[in-house]
Order: sequence, then C-alpha cells, then structure tokens
Amino acid sequence: MKIYKIMVNMSVIKLLASVLMVLCAHSSWAISVVGDDAYPPYSFKEKGKVTGIYTDIIRQALTNMKDASNIAAMPWKRGLSGLENKTIDSLFPPYYRPEQRPYMSYSTDILNETLVIFCNSKVSARLSSFPGDYKGISLGKNAGFAPGAAVEEAVKNKVIKLYEAKGMTANLKKLISNRVNCYVNDRLSILYELKKMAGRGEYDGSSIVETHVLGIEKGYLAIHKDAGAGTKGFIDKFNSEIERMKLSGKIDEVIAKYTQ
Repeated sequence: MKIYKIMVNMSVIKLLASVLMVLCAHSSWAISVVGDDAYPPYSFKEKGKVTGIYTDIIRQALTNMKDASNIAAMPWKRGLSGLENKTIDSLFPPYYRPEQRPYMSYSTDILNETLVIFCNSKVSARLSSFPGDYKGISLGKNAGFAPGAAVEEAVKNKVIKLYEAKGMTANLKKLISNRVNCYVNDRLSILYELKKMAGRGEYDGSSIVETHVLGIEKGYLAIHKDAGAGTKGFIDKFNSEIERMKLSGKIDEVIAKYTQ
C-alpha cells in the first residue's frame, strides 16, 4: 500500500511539472506584438483587421514558431511610447535609430525599404539635387516617422520646413493640394496609397512625382533593451524563423501579394 501511494504521488508530481512547464513556456512566449495602424502596405488596419506586408510576415513567423502571441495595431506615436514605457512588449516596424530611441533593442532586419521624397509637379521640375535645390521647400511626414539623417540635417540648417500629419492619406492630400510641397516616406507605401486615392477619384494620377532617393532603410521588430528573459528568448526564436523565411522565399511571396 505504501509503495502504491508513492507511485501515485510521483505520477501527480510529474503531471504538475509538465503543466507548469507548458504554462511557463506559454507565458514567456505570449507577448504583445504591436504594429503601426496606418502604414500601408506594410502595417495597417483594414475593416478592423490588422494586415500588411510586415504583419503577414510576422504572423507567419509566429505560426511557424507555434507561438501564442497575437498581433495588434495602434497609432505609431502611441506604439513608440508604449514600448518605451514597457506597456507593450514589441513593436514593428521601426528603423534603426539608436540615438533617437536608446530604449530599443532590435530583431534581425525583416525588410528593406526605399526612402524617397515625392513632390508636387508644381515644384518638382526645379528639384534635381538634395538638399541644395530644396531650399524653402515644405516637407510633410507622418507623425512619429523618422525621415533620416539627411532630412534632419536639412531641417536643422533651415533649408526645408518639416510638417507632421497623422498617417499617409492626410499627408498625401496635403501634397496633392500643395499645402506642402513634398512628402518623405517609403516608395512602395506612397505608390500603394496613390493608386488607392486615384481609384477613389482623389488623385489625377500624374501630379505627384518622385524627386529623390534618400536611401535604404531596414524594418525591425523592436523590444525594450531592458526586456525580460521571456521576451528576449522570443526574439531569438523570431530571428531564426525570419532568416529561414528569407532563404525559402516566403518573404518575397508576401511582398508580391501586395505589390504585383
């Protein structure tokens, strides 16, 4: 009888240990993954659903990792503040800005984005070199968006004036109506939105042109540099999965779905 009791107790202990391991693994992996809610075609909300190129890539990575984390979206400035204040665990897709955002630690890069300036055709003809030809130009950008060192230097030297608006559509409407002369953002994002605006009759299809390539930026999934072991372990697994997806062509497939 005593032996039987010991065997039962050992079985219970093993069962409890297994449950505890599952719960610990779940709690360490199930982190908050938050994206920009207004950055099409990369990360945005449409009909209440979080979608976009980054979103689909990250969602596939989570599925492959068998991770329980859900993807949410919010305004970019609120996301930046949430990560800095540790009210969210991870945020996508910031660019690498260690001086501006010293609280961030980054995943492996997910995508390359081409940072460009588009301008109204009323001023574009005289804009052949940046920043010299842009003196006095008003440049729009999304709230919370980091436009790069060249633009920041031009603003600092009072070559151009920088104005913020929430989201791309608001900025492009200002650009189309010439309330700002130019707009800085990712090329595919601008073209994607202009195509949608043309379909709604809000854009004539020709009055906005690309005038300058500022450079290539890389998008990341960021966590707080002081994140706990669970979040850091999540990023390690995420990095491995993203590299596998790059090699297999899965990331290219997602991009093609939104751009072709």
